[in-house]
Amino acid sequence: MNKIDELFLSSLKDAFKSVINSSNSHSVEEIRSLSSKKIQEAFSKIKYEIHGSENLPSKGNLIFIYNHLNNHPLYSVAENFQITLDSHFISSMVIDRYYNNPGIRVSRLSLPNEKFHKNYYDKLDYIRVYAKNFIPKNITDNQVKSINKKFYEKASKYLKNGNCLVLSPEGASYSTEESPGVFKKGLFKLLSKLSIPTIVVPIVTLNFDKLASKSIFKCEIKKPIIYKRNLSNSDIEIESSKLNKKYKSWVNKMKLYDHDFSFEIKNLLSKVEENKKMEAPIIFYGSSTIRLWKSLNEDFKDVDVINLGFGGAYIDSLSKNFNLLINFLNPKAIVIYLGGNDLNLSLSPEEVIFKIKKFVEKINKKYPNTNIGYITIKPSVERKNKLSDIKKINEGVKLIANDFPNLVYIDVYNKLLVRGKVTSKFLLQDGLHLNKEGYKVLTRAVKEKIKM
Repeated sequence: MNKIDELFLSSLKDAFKSVINSSNSHSVEEIRSLSSKKIQEAFSKIKYEIHGSENLPSKGNLIFIYNHLNNHPLYSVAENFQITLDSHFISSMVIDRYYNNPGIRVSRLSLPNEKFHKNYYDKLDYIRVYAKNFIPKNITDNQVKSINKKFYEKASKYLKNGNCLVLSPEGASYSTEESPGVFKKGLFKLLSKLSIPTIVVPIVTLNFDKLASKSIFKCEIKKPIIYKRNLSNSDIEIESSKLNKKYKSWVNKMKLYDHDFSFEIKNLLSKVEENKKMEAPIIFYGSSTIRLWKSLNEDFKDVDVINLGFGGAYIDSLSKNFNLLINFLNPKAIVIYLGGNDLNLSLSPEEVIFKIKKFVEKINKKYPNTNIGYITIKPSVERKNKLSDIKKINEGVKLIANDFPNLVYIDVYNKLLVRGKVTSKFLLQDGLHLNKEGYKVLTRAVKEKIKM
């Protein structure tokens, strides 16, 4: 077994033992929290990606759904027992990180011979249901229906108490290649029975059935969906089928996604083609802070602007696609936001500064008479432990500006602090991306420095 897989499996076993060996004096909430922290430690040892965190609702009664993937057979934490990686990832790495509570998962009831499975999930006290192919021989259909019926009561109670609920509409797990399976009606039956408005947050998962040493575990949070209550039987059939088709499309698109950002670049090239006749535009180019600037045209309505941001972009990927995407005659300015994602690559601040300098040189060589606006990397709750590195990078680029007369330093770092401290005031629920107030600050900062 590869060292990465050994380290990951060792951490998973530690998470498993922390649950089954937890003291009976600990509350269920304490055990769930401990489990979540241990799972976070395990995933910190390997590569993973979370996309779409900007779609997380700030509050509400939330049901998180996902396409359920198998585990790789090597990741057994005890005899014939595996911790389901995708569901643990969602509750620990998404829900607990962003809502300070890992939520309640729905898991199947154990078979008589599944000692470790039973001990583990009994300790966590999740909502248990019978799943197809995992029903003991002595259990009748009526008993199954009776137990599963209680699921709706328990789920409704947990949601009313403000807990996030995590479930898979498939009721079974699949390989990435076969995913998603056919959705069952349980999700929509639950929604039809709820007496409170509930938001469904779809999460698309990929590669959790692979070895961590060979793949990157990925998930993408899609835009929340609000369904009407009191769904009829025909509504349940229709909505379940529609969501299943959406998931098939989402999973297939995610399979096409790669580190070259080919899917997003293709869409941006279409946008460039549509706007190629722009004269002296201001081009905004960079990672998700640019991509998510939905009000850009309204914020700069008196000038021609074009948004060419793509989410998750690194400095190297922005540099690689620069000549392909930026082909406008005499742009008035090119405003860039970059470097934040490179902090996830274990690069030193000096290495990030060097990469930014080389990229600025590339822009300057192609457009020597165009102003280049550098927006400083913003402070964020999500990257609070990297603030010293962010400051060093921003200060380093400020020094570089002395070598490039057309490089304009646009400081938003300090403008996004409140009394010198990082705040969520200007951020979305994920603590990373800007909200409307944040973009107002960004707009003012750009207008102060770039001649319109």
